[in-house]
Amino acid sequence: MNPEFYLDNAATTMLLPEALEQALPYLGERFGNPSSLHGLGMEAHRAVKHAREGLARLLDVPPQAIVFTSGGTESDNLALRGVFAAPALAGERLLVSAIEHPAVRETARALAAEGVRVERIPVTRGGVVELARLEKLLAPDVRMVSCMAVNNELGTRQPLADIGRLVKAHAPRAVFHVDAVQAFAKERLAWREARIDLLSLSAHKAHGPKGVGALVRCAPVPLQPWLRGGGQEEGLRSGTENPFGIVAFAEAARQAAARHAAQQGERAAYHARWLEYLAGFPELRLYRSEQATPFVISLAYPPLPGEVILHHLEQEGLLVSTGSACHSLKREPSDVLLAVGLSEQEALSSIRLSFSVFNTLGGLDSVLPAFGRAVEKLRRL
Repeated sequence: MNPEFYLDNAATTMLLPEALEQALPYLGERFGNPSSLHGLGMEAHRAVKHAREGLARLLDVPPQAIVFTSGGTESDNLALRGVFAAPALAGERLLVSAIEHPAVRETARALAAEGVRVERIPVTRGGVVELARLEKLLAPDVRMVSCMAVNNELGTRQPLADIGRLVKAHAPRAVFHVDAVQAFAKERLAWREARIDLLSLSAHKAHGPKGVGALVRCAPVPLQPWLRGGGQEEGLRSGTENPFGIVAFAEAARQAAARHAAQQGERAAYHARWLEYLAGFPELRLYRSEQATPFVISLAYPPLPGEVILHHLEQEGLLVSTGSACHSLKREPSDVLLAVGLSEQEALSSIRLSFSVFNTLGGLDSVLPAFGRAVEKLRRL
């Protein structure tokens, strides 16, 4: 597969060769359990420790702030359930933005069934949190606010510093949780400026392997473990650590962050060329945000279903997704797209193009004509 034609990076990214090379020995001769006291186990333990320190440097947090998990979904669950585990908190409020990932949205729904008062923070048609509405929702009984850094379906960047300022001013006891899965290693996470308490990360969205992630405690938030067992990860995430995944995660994040920083100008130019090209197809409807990142473009060709558009693009070698990958096996419209005011038909017609360091300006010379050929076929339907 030509990486230039892979336009589904918000669903998952290609593992960086450097990350695989560094981590591969922990699937082979260095297969020890990090909790074992013999030499093989201690070697695995040191690898996990070194990876933790590397991620900590990247995020500018102390190593003990990082809790390794199985991915973004578990990190989100640990954040929300870890805070609301105490029965005494059942009547307190949880605020979540209207465009959260299902890992947050469905966990919030489950907590609501258990007595937590859950309220949605409205967003604009571009998918940006309405700060004035948030300010009205905030009060001392708010125990947690959860808002993702970059939306996985629209590519919307949230004003985290403004959100954090409001949270700490009007609900000083509240924990500010940010799902940073789509932002990590692409954009600077100024967690101090935004007064973020908890960050959720996932390796496979940053050119690492699937099945590993982290919850970062930027502040010493008291959490109750969601999984119990042998007490690994300071008792917050029991289960034998995955040295291969953790080592690959840390190396991939380091490499990806460096590449994104070096390519910052090219990222913006690549995105701009796509927008210029798409403007030549008046039948396509783009969903743009006032706070767009250069990593995602959401569009539709109503009334054609998104699956039809996807398969015509795939015939030209282009791999995209219909809205969020988490909705790809469902026939219902995306909750995120409905939340920003799209009709059901528009939401069902939507597709998402999402980019990574492997999508280059030079590659557009072959990618854009392939896209154009697919649209010409769709016009004849």
